[in-house]
Amino acid sequence: MRLFPNEESGKAWDRSVMHQNFGVLLVSQFTLYGVLKGNKPDFHVAMPPEKAKVFYASLVDKFRKSYSPDAVQDGVFGAMMKVNLVNDGPVTMQLDSSEARTASETVEDGKK
Repeated sequence: MRLFPNEESGKAWDRSVMHQNFGVLLVSQFTLYGVLKGNKPDFHVAMPPEKAKVFYASLVDKFRKSYSPDAVQDGVFGAMMKVNLVNDGPVTMQLDSSEARTASETVEDGKK
């Protein structure tokens, strides 16, 4: 995804992580799929751990093969982790691999 400005041309949304030679941190985060059921979390819509671990490992492998192995870091699947994040910019992107719809289909449906 081209999320970064091109400093040379001044064009916004023109450079990717690869263009900028940035590092990538991949962290599995099943809790994003949690919903409240009464007063407790329910993760029934998350992928089962056995499948998710294989999927996550394949994602990390694909990133390393298509970019730079040294630039791609990952967490330990299923481990307790403390991750600090600083959003540096006006937007946060959330990508959902289960969404097979294109952006134009979403706009046509009148949804954001």
